[in-house]
Amino acid sequence: MEPDQLTRALFPAASSRVALVQLQQSWQQVLACHHYPPVVKGLLGEMLAATALLASTIKNDGRLKMEIRGQGPVTLVAIECGAEGQLRGLARSQPEVTGDDLQAVTGGGLLVITSESASGQRYQGIVALEGDSLASVLERYFRDSEQLPTRFWLSADGDCASALLLQQLPGEREEDSWERLQYLAETVTTDELVSLPARELFHRLFHQEELHYLQSQQYRFECSCSLQRVTEMLISLGRAELEETLDQEGVVEVNCEFCNRNYRFGAEEVARLFGAPGEPRIH
Repeated sequence: MEPDQLTRALFPAASSRVALVQLQQSWQQVLACHHYPPVVKGLLGEMLAATALLASTIKNDGRLKMEIRGQGPVTLVAIECGAEGQLRGLARSQPEVTGDDLQAVTGGGLLVITSESASGQRYQGIVALEGDSLASVLERYFRDSEQLPTRFWLSADGDCASALLLQQLPGEREEDSWERLQYLAETVTTDELVSLPARELFHRLFHQEELHYLQSQQYRFECSCSLQRVTEMLISLGRAELEETLDQEGVVEVNCEFCNRNYRFGAEEVARLFGAPGEPRIH
């Protein structure tokens, strides 16, 4: 298996594209931060791969965020993907979660997809969590919001998280080509998605089709939390609130839910956050 990466190609005669994301190391690092029930782990892996895949379809120098906001055992799954392939993700759920489809696991709710550019421009799309799988929700999102016929196949196990996209693009195409590509892609198995190298999988599915490969993209686990961001957040809360926390707890603690990094501020550090006139602040 190649490093965590996106492999993509065009079908010129069909005016369509195919893309496959396979994540191993980044997926393992996400799992290492928390212990999740098996069902939650599977949904988190599918979301991680799907977010990486969607980020590749958006020309954006910022980041893409995808969230499941559930109303049942799973209340939140949140994934972020940066323009350079930085991935992080987390889930919140009850200690025990059972169910064999999306509705049983989430109890319904919303899928929220947010694209943020480096300049601060924001686009958000929202779709109801209707259907029995994340793939079906994403397909409906593209049909309703992007007006692009799109298919998804998602799979995640303890070793790899993978997402396959097949999408029709504007332009002229051979008659029945879209139907033929869907028929071929439907033969993929969940095991093949996480075990076969990308080009081997594409050859197995589409060896009779003209396929032009495009530049690949690699991914890595990287959390965007930092001491600077945490201190800026604490300063925004105000000195009085932090000193009240110090009185009650003896320390101000901030824990990043994505990577589990812990930031601790004692009385001296809190005083330095604000500083007396002429004194340096913590940066």
